[in-house]
Amino acid sequence: MAELTHYEALDVARGATPDDIRKAYEHGLAVYDEAGVATYSLLDGDQRRAARKRIEEAYRILSDPALRAAYDEQMTLARAASGAVDASGRPHPIKLPDPVTGADLKRFRESRGVTLARIAAESKVGQRTFEDIEGDRFNRLPAVVYVRGFLREYARAVGLDPVATAESFVARLPRRSP
Repeated sequence: MAELTHYEALDVARGATPDDIRKAYEHGLAVYDEAGVATYSLLDGDQRRAARKRIEEAYRILSDPALRAAYDEQMTLARAASGAVDASGRPHPIKLPDPVTGADLKRFRESRGVTLARIAAESKVGQRTFEDIEGDRFNRLPAVVYVRGFLREYARAVGLDPVATAESFVARLPRRSP
């Protein structure tokens, strides 16, 4: 199993605020508390202690601005060396096979562990719109120009090529009469 990043250990996004990091740290400690019932029957004492140690180390790094900046730089360099990102640190987007269906989008999003609520919050687009896109409910979608933009936001959030994803999906939309 791959080693968790500090962000994954705290279950926060890379752009998390210091307050988000503190809250995640406190939550993580509570979940893996020796007397906590949440993990009592799932993990033994050594496993809980290891999880708490991982959370404490992640918090130590991410709560210190200088250590966090160095860690982020190290992550970017490692990802660039692996070919997962370009020289600017942006991930190489993935292109799904053509044509892209709502079911394809949903499977990919779920495989990445991204929720529709998160995409909606980040994009300021209603979650129901993304549910309609994933459900191929074309009759409930707004004008094509909006759908194209919403799909680009969706694709960016899950690591897909925004232009290719939007154009492939939009090509499947039925033509509307004026």
